[in-house]
Amino acid sequence: MIPTQSLLLIKDAAAPKAGAYANGAVRYRLLTDSDRSDLYFAITGNQGGSGYFSREVVPFTKVRRCVADVQPGAPLPSKTFKPAFVGRSTNNPGFLAAILRAEGLLSPAPDTAHQHVISGDWAAWLESQLALPAEPLPEPASDSAGSDSKSVVQAITGADDAAAADRLPSKKGRKEQAHKRQHPTAMAVGEGGHAAAL
Repeated sequence: MIPTQSLLLIKDAAAPKAGAYANGAVRYRLLTDSDRSDLYFAITGNQGGSGYFSREVVPFTKVRRCVADVQPGAPLPSKTFKPAFVGRSTNNPGFLAAILRAEGLLSPAPDTAHQHVISGDWAAWLESQLALPAEPLPEPASDSAGSDSKSVVQAITGADDAAAADRLPSKKGRKEQAHKRQHPTAMAVGEGGHAAAL
C-alpha cells in the first residue's frame, strides 16, 4: 500500500492522447514520497473524451517492471502496462503510454501502428524528476461527511469520488439496463404485490 498521506506534487500536466484517431489529452500528476525514493503517476482526467480510467497512484517501479523484458527497439503495445494498475479500466494502459510519450520515455514505433518503443534514459529521467521542487498536494474542498482517506485521494487525483470512474455495472447489470431500454413497458410490482405496468 502506498502511503498517500506523505505524497508530494511534482507536476500537474497534460499529455496528448497516443491513439491514431484520439482527440484531446490525458491529465496527470507526477508525485513523489517525502523521502524522494520513488516517483508515482496519477491519471486525473480525460480531456476531449468520456472514457473511464482508474483514479489510482501507480509507482514508477511498477511501470519499469512492465518493460523489464522488452528488447531495445522492439515495438510494444499499450497493454504492456496493464499490470501496473490495480483498476480494470481498458483505458489505463493507453493513457499511461500517452503520459510516457509526453515525458520522453516512449516514442511511436516506426513500422507498427498503435505501438511504442522505449526511448530516453529512464534512470536519468527518474533522477531529474526527483530533483524537481515538490509541494504538498492541494487540499480538496472540505466535506464534513468525508473521511481523511477520501480527501487524500481527492487531492491526488482531483476526483470527487475516487472509485466512481472505475466502477462499472457487472455484465448482468449491463444486460438488465439494456433490457429495460428495449422493454420500457416492463412490469413492476405495485402495492399489495400486484404487477403494474411502468
